[in-house]
Amino acid sequence: MDFNVHQRSGPSQPALFEDTSAPQQQPNRTQPQAGPSFQQYGQYIQDPMVANMAMQYGSSLATSGKAYVEQNLDRYIPVSRVKFYFAVTTDYVVHKLVLLLFPFLNKEWGAYNNTGGEPTRHLNSPDLYIPVMGFATYVVAVAVALGNQGKFTPEMLGMTATTAFVWLMIEIGVVQLAMYLISVTTDIKIFDLASFSGYKFVHMIVCVVSAMILGSTGYYLSFIYSSAAIVYFLICTLRYIILPDSTEDRIARGSKRRNNLLLLIAFIQPLIMFWLTHHVTYGPDPSPLPKTSL
Repeated sequence: MDFNVHQRSGPSQPALFEDTSAPQQQPNRTQPQAGPSFQQYGQYIQDPMVANMAMQYGSSLATSGKAYVEQNLDRYIPVSRVKFYFAVTTDYVVHKLVLLLFPFLNKEWGAYNNTGGEPTRHLNSPDLYIPVMGFATYVVAVAVALGNQGKFTPEMLGMTATTAFVWLMIEIGVVQLAMYLISVTTDIKIFDLASFSGYKFVHMIVCVVSAMILGSTGYYLSFIYSSAAIVYFLICTLRYIILPDSTEDRIARGSKRRNNLLLLIAFIQPLIMFWLTHHVTYGPDPSPLPKTSL
């Protein structure tokens, strides 16, 4: 009798439990390849051909970006027009400062060409270089004057610059509003107004320096002279623009509205000059120099 049990052939039954005793083969998965190392990138960048291509691409990108910025910036700010007001030379600056400080000695007052070209074409043409430099020098001069009085604080620099800039904008706005209300059309541009209004910073520097050296007496003497100088300069310069000399506009030349506009621009300068400089005279007057016995 055969006690050996023979397994019947047939479909295999699924195992209830997985046999983990025998090592199982892992599926053949593709191992990720290691990327290029930092050293390989460095060698790639140091390649002369790659470096030249990168430089050319960066240069072309910078050029196109600059052209795009200038093209879109001109829509809001006339950059080319602003450059015209800063196209000055050393000779022009020196002669213009002499003209501002001593306008009574000048005999040639003529209309300037504000349609193009550089300010150096005519001494009476406006520029923004002197007003900007005068504005910065005025702030420094006030800081030094207040420092001599023991009143200087770092906040005074920002306060002085902000106050002067705000009053300059108010002045330009008042003139523009006056031109609109009295219906006067002139060839003067807004940058021309900023230039002529900014020339008073040169005279304000003279007043502040005189106050530091000679005290309140020197301040008021220099203020009287500077006020007369800036008023005379503006009247002689702007009369060719606000009061045209053409035959066709004789009625406009004698118009009270145009005369009043010219006087407004000229005589508003001393008021703002006094308001922005009179506080430097609050300190004590400088002590007199000791007398030396011979």
